[in-house]
Amino acid sequence: MERSPRRLLPLNPLRAFEAAARHLSFTQAADELGVTQGAVSRHIRALEDRLGFPLFVRTAQGLRLEQGGRVYAQVLHDAFTRIARATDNLIATQTHSVLTIRGYTTFFIRWLIPRLPEFQRTHTDIEVRLVAATDPVDFDRDAVDIGIRYGRGHWRGWRSDLLFMDELSPVCGPGYLAQRDTTSPATLITESTLLHHNRRPNDWTEWLAAAGIAQALHDNLYFEDLSIVYECARANLGIAIGQRSYIEDDLASGRLVQPFDTVLHRDLGYYLVCPTERADAPKIKIFREWLLSCVSAPTPAEQTPRAAE
Repeated sequence: MERSPRRLLPLNPLRAFEAAARHLSFTQAADELGVTQGAVSRHIRALEDRLGFPLFVRTAQGLRLEQGGRVYAQVLHDAFTRIARATDNLIATQTHSVLTIRGYTTFFIRWLIPRLPEFQRTHTDIEVRLVAATDPVDFDRDAVDIGIRYGRGHWRGWRSDLLFMDELSPVCGPGYLAQRDTTSPATLITESTLLHHNRRPNDWTEWLAAAGIAQALHDNLYFEDLSIVYECARANLGIAIGQRSYIEDDLASGRLVQPFDTVLHRDLGYYLVCPTERADAPKIKIFREWLLSCVSAPTPAEQTPRAAE
C-alpha cells in the first residue's frame, strides 16, 4: 500500500503565523520578518484558507489564538528552532566557520583582542569577527553568534557564562600623582580632576561612598568612550575609575597606579551570552570553552604597583 503524501504547507505563511503567534501582533511579526503588515496579514489569511478554519480570534483588544492555533504555533516554533540549530551545526562542521561576536569596544580592545591570537593559532578553522557597539546585543535583531553583555547574568532564553565581575578603583598616571597632595584621600580627591565615562555615571559616586569620602568640589571631565578615559589617565590628565580586568597590564608596567586601597565590588559583571538553543553549536562551544579557560588561568600581574604611602 502506498503511503499518502505529507501535507506540507508553504514556508512563508508558516513563518508569518509563528511570528504573529509569539507576538500576538501582525505589526511586530512584520518588523521581525522584514516585511509589511499587509504581507503578514495576507500570509495568515492564505494559511487559514488552506486549513479551512481560523487560527486567530480578532477582538477589540487585539489578537487571541484559538486553542488549536496555540498548539500549532508551539510546534512550529520548536521546528524552526531545530532547523536553526541544525543549520548552525552544519556550518560549524565545515572546514571554515565564521564566529561573529557583538560586544563593547573597550572590552574588545583591552580584554579580548590581546587573547585572540592564541585562539586563532589553535583553531585555524574558525574565523572570529568582532562587531563593536555601545548598546547591548539583541539576538532577534543582530546577525551574530554570541555577545558580551554587562549585567547580573540573568537573561531569559540565553546561556550566560561569567567572564569577570566589577572590581573598580581609582587609577592615574604616576606623574599626575607626584604633583598632588597625598596626605589624605579627601585632599587628593579635592585637588584632582575626576575622569568620568558617560555610560557609567554612578562609578565615582559609589566608589566615594565605599571609601567613606564625602562628595567635595573637584574638576570633572566626561567622555563617551571608556578607552579614552584610560588614555587620559595615562596622559596625567586626571584620575579615572579603573576596571581591574581592563588595566592589569597598565598596573603591572607602572603606566597606571592606584592611589587608594579601596576597591568597589559590585554584583555586576561581563558575561559571554548566546541563545540557549544555539549554545552547543560546535564553533560556539569551542570558543566558549577556550575563553573560560583563559578566565581561569592565572593573571600575569600578581602585584599592583601603588603610590608610596
